[in-house]
Amino acid sequence: METDFDQRVYPLLGSIQNSVGMGFLGNEAVNAIANRLRVRVCAVPSSFASARGGMDGRMMFNIDPKEFRRGVQFLVRQEPGVLVIGYLPKPEYVEIVATAIRDYVGLVVLDPVLGDYEKGLYVSVETARTIRDMLVPRAQVVTPNRFEAEVLLDLARDRAATERTFLDTFAALGPQTVIITSFTRDRERRTLTTLFSNGYQYEKLTIPLSQAHVAYGAGDVFAGAVASFLSLGTSPFASSLMATAVASASVARASQYGGASVDPVAALDAVRPMGYLEEDKARLYCQKFGIVVAPIPATEEQGNRLRFAPPKNRSNH
Repeated sequence: METDFDQRVYPLLGSIQNSVGMGFLGNEAVNAIANRLRVRVCAVPSSFASARGGMDGRMMFNIDPKEFRRGVQFLVRQEPGVLVIGYLPKPEYVEIVATAIRDYVGLVVLDPVLGDYEKGLYVSVETARTIRDMLVPRAQVVTPNRFEAEVLLDLARDRAATERTFLDTFAALGPQTVIITSFTRDRERRTLTTLFSNGYQYEKLTIPLSQAHVAYGAGDVFAGAVASFLSLGTSPFASSLMATAVASASVARASQYGGASVDPVAALDAVRPMGYLEEDKARLYCQKFGIVVAPIPATEEQGNRLRFAPPKNRSNH
C-alpha cells in the first residue's frame, strides 16, 4: 500500500468544466492527459452530457448550482497546485467559481469557452461579460481562441489590431501569460497559428492543419495539456509547445468515439513529452510534428511589455 508520502509525489491538478460520458471533452480531456503524465486530478463538472453537442439521443443537463458550489469548494480545499477552468454555462456558475477561488494560492489557467466563428456564442453575452470581469483578472494563464479573444477584448471590429494588440490587451486585464489559439487559419497552406506571450517573449507557433478530420474538443485538449505540463513545473512556453503537439496529434487521430471527438490518449502514444520539457528541447522536439516557432517582431509603437524575463517560479507564470 502506498504511503501518504508516495501519493504526494504526484502533482494535483484541479479542473472545473463540463463533463461527458463518451469522448474527450472538458474534464475527460484533462483526465486522459494528466493521468498519462502522472498528474492526479480533482474535477468538478459544471454540466454533463452523454457526448458532444449534435449527437442524436444524448442527455444533457447543468449541475444544480447548490451542488456545483459544494463541489467547487471541496476542490479548492484539496489545494491543487494548478486549477484549469473551462466551460461555465451561466453567470451564476462563474460567480460561484470566482468566489470560491478568491483566496486560492495556486496557478489559475482559464480556458474561456465562449464560442467560435462557425457557431457564434455558446453562452449568453452576460456570461461572457461575467467571465471577463470576474475570472480573467484572476487567471495567470489564459487560453482563448481568436473568436473568444475578440469577444472578451471587444476587438472584432478593430482592423488595426495586431498580434501584439491582442496579447498585450489581454495582459492588461490581469493574465501574465496569454496563449491565443487558432489566431489564423490558412486553408491553402493548411496551417494554423497560435500566439504566445509572457510579456517578455512574443512567439507565433505555426501548426499543420489536418483538414481530413472533423474533430471536436481540440481547445479542451490544449488547455488541459497546458495545465498538466504546468503542474509538472514546466515553463509556460514549453507547456504551450508540448500542448500544441498533443492537441494537433489528437485532432489527427480523431475517430467516431464520442462522435468524432479528439483522441489525446492516442496522441500521447505518438507524442512522448517526458524528457523534452525544457524550452530548448521542447522547441526542437516539436519540430518533429511540424510545429514552427518564430518571434513576433516588435515595432516602435508596440515593444515588449516587460524589459526582463519573468523569474522562473510558479507565481510568475
